[in-house]
Parts: sequence; structure tokens; C-alpha cells
Amino acid sequence: MDPNSLLLTATRFMHFMKLLIFGNGQFASLFKNILTPRGHDIVIVNTDIRKLADVKSDIEANQPDVVINTAAHTNLDWCEQHRLECFDSNVLGADTVAQACQETNSYFMHVSTGCMQESLTPEDAHREEDPANPTSFYSWTKYWADQMIMNRVSRSNLKALILRPRQPVSGIASPRNALVKMLTFSKFIDTPNSITVLEDFIDTAEQMLAKKATGIFNVANPGVMSPYRIALLLKEYVKPELEINLISKEELNRMTLAQRIDSVLDCSKLVNAGVTLKPAEERLREILPQLKKDLEARPEIFDRTNKDTIEKLSLKSVKRKASSV
Repeated sequence: MDPNSLLLTATRFMHFMKLLIFGNGQFASLFKNILTPRGHDIVIVNTDIRKLADVKSDIEANQPDVVINTAAHTNLDWCEQHRLECFDSNVLGADTVAQACQETNSYFMHVSTGCMQESLTPEDAHREEDPANPTSFYSWTKYWADQMIMNRVSRSNLKALILRPRQPVSGIASPRNALVKMLTFSKFIDTPNSITVLEDFIDTAEQMLAKKATGIFNVANPGVMSPYRIALLLKEYVKPELEINLISKEELNRMTLAQRIDSVLDCSKLVNAGVTLKPAEERLREILPQLKKDLEARPEIFDRTNKDTIEKLSLKSVKRKASSV
């Protein structure tokens, strides 16, 4: 074997980790599917993260190198209608996992969100420490969770890493993939946003965890995209018959219960930590052929997502009519 290959193998072996992940959504699945073939030991549990004793029991039973919290309510409109439940899980639950890590002296990583600061132009990029001004209750809960976790860090021996992706997308077909959802839409806004390719997010997390990094980091691919521009790429690469109608942000907000935020993230802190990602549009053009192939192999994913979209739009229409009476 080539000496350089031996060195690479030895280096990667030293970085093999056991990850205990709370939550069973898209992030947890990608961690397992991407990192398991690389030699990491991934354990996913669906424990109620609001119960401290149960969370601590999972940590003590598995003895992980890293505890990762991906559990959260993420449907913006649902969160607007179920604020107490959303707060209970997204804020108190996240803090409970942090407390369990504090009490078991475990290294903790929390998956947050980058939709906390509104950007009015593509140049209006926000750093991690900029003041928060969310437009949805969901985003507020994620911000509050970050603050509670970092407060624990400042007052104890807790070592915590918080990563903030923005508008996550993936080349892997899933009903939770924003790109698959967009294939079921026909109306799009053309406002600037950062996006995070989830495959790159997992790579970033792996690198940062290997370094035992701590603190809050924005994670997004360089450059800005918009739902409209993404839709044009979806039409080019995945679904030529996709109907694309350009609408205003005001029109969109009239169609939804929660107001959508436009956020552009400054990721210079991540770059300074040694992690550089490929530009957003370049990565989209790389992953969309894979998405098309995946959807062709599993058409039931699109069918299920399309059904969900129809049901959600119908429900929102009924509720908007009821609220206007």
C-alpha cells in the first residue's frame, strides 16, 4: 500500500467516533447513512428529550464520544399553532439534552438553524453574534435554545458545538427534503437566501467534531440562491414539466400561517476554523442529477410529498377563511 494511503487510513482511524443522536428525522438519517460507511459508530434513539433521566440513561448506556441533538418540531405553520408544544420540545428539550451532557461530562453538538436574522439584500449577511429578529415562532425557539445552551457553557464545564444550517437541501430523495417539496409547488419567490447542502453539512460536522470545536457556527454554501432560481434548476435537471410562477413575498405570506424569513449567512467564522464549502449553485448542479435518479427509483417519495402538499394547502385555505370570518 502507498505510504500516503497508510497515513490517511491511520489519521481517519484516530478520528473514528461513536455518535449518539437524539431525533429520527432527516438530519439523523443522513448522519447515519453518510458517516457509518466511513467507520463511525452511529446510534440513533427516539427518546423523549424532555425527560432528563431517560436522556442521561441513553448517554450512560452508550458512552458516546459525541451526543448530538437533532430532535425538534420544524414545520413552521404547525409551530405557530402549537406554541407550547413547540417551546417544550425545541427549547426545553434541547436544554435538557445539554443538561444531561453537562452532568455526564459529554461533548455536545446541537443542530440549530440559520433563519434567525433577516436579510434584505444579498449583501446583508449576518454573523453568528448578530442580534436575532426572527419572523416565525419556530425560529425564536431555536434562538432561545442556542442561548440556553451557551449559558450553560458559560456557567459550567459543558463543551458544546452549535451548527446553524440554512434552507437545507439534499441530493437524497426524502419527503422531508426541501427540493422534493419544491417539486410539488408551482409558485416561487425570488428573494436571496443562503442554502446548506446537507451532505456538506454532515462533512462539516464530522470535521468540527474531530477537532472538538466549540461555539456557534453558521454552515452554508457560499453565494445566495432563491426559491425561484432553485425551481429553474429543478426544471432543468429533474422535472422539465415543472410549472413555475413568480410571486411576491407578500403573496407567499398570505398563503401561509408563518411568515417566511430571508436569511443570508456570513460563514467566515467557519472558514477561519478550516472548513470551506463549494458554492451553492455549483453544488446544486452536482446533486440534482442524483436527486432525479433517486426519485425515478423511488417514485412513491414524490407521490407522498405531493399528497402532503395538497393536504397542507387545503388545510391552510380552510383556516384562512375561518380566521377572516
